Amino acid sequence: MKRLFLAVVALVLLVSCAEKMTLSSPDGRIKLDFNLTAEGVPTYSLMFDDETIVEPSCLGVKTKECEYVAGLSVKSVEHSSGDEVWQPVWGQFAEIHDLYNAMCVTLATANGREFSVEMRLYNDGLGIRYLLPGQGVANITGEQTEFRMAGDYAAHWMAGSDDDAEFDYMHTPLSGITPENMQLSAGHNRDIIRCGVATPVAMSSERGTHIAIHEAALWEYPGMALSYDAESNTFAVELSGNEGVKSEVELPFVTPWRVVIVGDRAGALVESTLVLNLNEPCKIEDTSWIKPMKYVGVWWEMHLKESIWDRDGEYPHCATTENVKRYIDFAAENGFGGVLVEGWNYGWGRGERFDYTQPYSDFDIEELCRYAEERGVEIIGHHETYANVDNYDEQMGAAYAYYASLGINSVKTGYVGSIAGRNHYDRSMVDHYNRTVVEGAEHQLCIDIHEPIHSTGICRTYPNLMSAEGMRGQEWHAWHSGNSIDHNPTLPFTRNVAGAMDFTPGIFDLRYHNTVNSAAATADGSVNKDYDYRYFVNSTLTHQLAQYVVFYSPIQMVADLPENYRQHEDALQFIRDVPVDWADTKCLDAVVGDYVVIARRDKHSDDWYVGAITDDTERVVSLKLDFLPVDHIYTATIYRDGDLAGWNTVPTDYVIEQKSVTSADTLDLRLAPGGGFAIAIKW
Repeated sequence: MKRLFLAVVALVLLVSCAEKMTLSSPDGRIKLDFNLTAEGVPTYSLMFDDETIVEPSCLGVKTKECEYVAGLSVKSVEHSSGDEVWQPVWGQFAEIHDLYNAMCVTLATANGREFSVEMRLYNDGLGIRYLLPGQGVANITGEQTEFRMAGDYAAHWMAGSDDDAEFDYMHTPLSGITPENMQLSAGHNRDIIRCGVATPVAMSSERGTHIAIHEAALWEYPGMALSYDAESNTFAVELSGNEGVKSEVELPFVTPWRVVIVGDRAGALVESTLVLNLNEPCKIEDTSWIKPMKYVGVWWEMHLKESIWDRDGEYPHCATTENVKRYIDFAAENGFGGVLVEGWNYGWGRGERFDYTQPYSDFDIEELCRYAEERGVEIIGHHETYANVDNYDEQMGAAYAYYASLGINSVKTGYVGSIAGRNHYDRSMVDHYNRTVVEGAEHQLCIDIHEPIHSTGICRTYPNLMSAEGMRGQEWHAWHSGNSIDHNPTLPFTRNVAGAMDFTPGIFDLRYHNTVNSAAATADGSVNKDYDYRYFVNSTLTHQLAQYVVFYSPIQMVADLPENYRQHEDALQFIRDVPVDWADTKCLDAVVGDYVVIARRDKHSDDWYVGAITDDTERVVSLKLDFLPVDHIYTATIYRDGDLAGWNTVPTDYVIEQKSVTSADTLDLRLAPGGGFAIAIKW
């Protein structure tokens, strides 16, 4: 009887003290306070190294049946922890430590309805989600999840939209998130802005604490953006979709995680594994068919208007048997694993529905699959939908089975345009994107999604989701106004934080033409071009090499035309050598939007690779090699900007040199305006 009395007293004390509950990260640097206000509103605040970064902010979820946002009381509090090490199929690290402390607070409304707030603190940040118990269905209408930032932080953000993630990044204080700057971010697509900012959004305090807000484990739920209120300096979660019910879910149900990544330097955002750790373990038993690789493709030539997707277009058709064999030969010669082919199937350019099992008559798919396999190369199929998602849903099973019957292992999907009656980020499209991944796994197909929902780490659960677009990639340099000069050194701390991104790096012909057939290879392999200087890539050639290290993806495109690589065989060697699957990743130096230096260790050797890129400011990087083992002597092959190099001067001026190095060495390397360097450090 005495033990029962003590247990009851302990429970009463727990509930009566529930106005303030705390949680700390395993290393003690991050602290969370959970509170229930006098009005019964759940709130939390967040500190890092005793610096408040998120002031008391509301939590809660709204359903058509009940709004769990106020008038709540604490029913129970449970603490737990996790500590395990797991090995991703591919990634930036060979092993990932899933280490956290957790607190789950169950709250009750006045009429006895319950829900729970689960909070996890890792050494690199916070995850928060809601648990709705019971049976039947709940109709979710919104959230009351907020992030009230503790200062007018420097912010790196782009406008939020239901239909587009290919906007310019803005670099302003938080107070600079204004309608005018949102319009600048959106540019030519300004009419589709929905609310404040897309995620991930990156920030930094005056003390140098770096923060990123995003979401993880997005299933059966709409994607989120963040509205911003300048008066309270607060971000609030906005769910995509039409007014009213955003998602009908079966109970019990857990929402996606709301994620706050925290670190004491910019590189902490690059090195964070929080988004992955908040996802479920791999559900694919046999992953041997999932293979990272570099690939070439019948793609860039169409952006340059040398050919076109449509067989009956105004330019020559790109996806002919003869042309694709040319790319297969180039891939085989250089050890690249795949050839992407766009424009191969019926439906391009004539208002027809795409047919994903019917090749054009000038594209012998069976012969090309045989030809590629004979040379150790894979065909990567392309499924553009032009946002006719219903058509793709109807054909998906047959299309994937068709590819599997041909031995095709990978597919790139595309969703250009507005989707009738819905948008790219609502619940129905989240379900669709996730279906491509799950059904792809059933047919042993790897998936690369363009015009996607933003990545949320579900590649841990389904690692056949290899990569996705979701930002202004390299193609923008072929049309419109291109990308801003500070775009590339921003991406590692924003879009790439969410997951692997298919940026399509490696353009060597940086001052290219934009007129039909102005390129002609001569007998000695050289190329004559009439350059149109309105169109160019605003980087140096070594900046392009560095992208293979700086931008993470387990599939990396070698995006330029074969004849352009043949003009720079010595520089192409770095792309031949650089891996796409890593054992370790270190961001050595960075200022978001200005420059970044990243080192990665090959998963299958002791070799290291370093990449650095900058904006239009020339700078010198002192690269300490203390990340190398102390007992190794390496040979470093350095690809760096030449004395004349610059994105707007002589972008193809570069120097290649070799030297022996150890962990005690420091290399002082110049970055030209728009420049970079790439280093292969081999043992």
